[in-house]
Amino acid sequence: MPLFLITALLGAILSGISLAIFAPYVTLRRISYLGEALSHIAFAGIAIAIISGMNLTLGALIFVSAVAMGISWLSEHHKIQEANTITIFLSLSMALGIILISLSRNYSFDLSSYLFGNVLLISLSELWILGGLNVLNIAFVIFFYKELFYLSYNPEMAKVFRIRTQGVDKMFYILLAANIVFNLKSAGIILVTAQLILPAVIAFNLVQKLHTAIITAVITAIICAIAGFAASFALNLPTGATIVVCQALLYALSFLFKRRFD
Repeated sequence: MPLFLITALLGAILSGISLAIFAPYVTLRRISYLGEALSHIAFAGIAIAIISGMNLTLGALIFVSAVAMGISWLSEHHKIQEANTITIFLSLSMALGIILISLSRNYSFDLSSYLFGNVLLISLSELWILGGLNVLNIAFVIFFYKELFYLSYNPEMAKVFRIRTQGVDKMFYILLAANIVFNLKSAGIILVTAQLILPAVIAFNLVQKLHTAIITAVITAIICAIAGFAASFALNLPTGATIVVCQALLYALSFLFKRRFD
């Protein structure tokens, strides 16, 4: 197998794992719309990076992280409903991105690779970044498992037991933003949300405990990444979309075995 195909396959697997680790938390906290919003908000970050000549991934990461912190701060300090705050930032960011792209006269970058994803474009350096991000994700979940558990199931009870969750919550937002941004090239703005949600709903169809759901979601992501990559290569189909279709099929199949493996 050529080196670029091996790199692409590993990229698809690492991309799936990084999103799957956070998928159960996103599902339990019912903030799936946040994942979708942040992926679309990244469009403005990419546009700003194009205008300023900055690295596209770095520009998107800075902008999305700043917006994620803004959403968290407004929701916490001004009692604005999180859903309304996210909708405002999403609409403003998309509008800003469109305006900036239209103002870029010498624009020649293929934006479709970020809209729809192309895992074949992943480089060795980006592969190392995804690997490091996965290590950081795993460490974060292990060290702050208790805080993340309470944030997911009962944040009010955390206050009763004096468990400090605010700092962990902010780190969660930043890491979620980073995972979304670094997976835009492989999954794309449009498909990254599906890969953030589907592994979790598949896992919760099969198991109940949080730690088991995380492991199941990761295994699901790996299986679908390999199957989707193989199918896309054999049938000459877009890899990211094919992986999502594999996850959707596995989601339908998971109903037959609902909650049998916990």
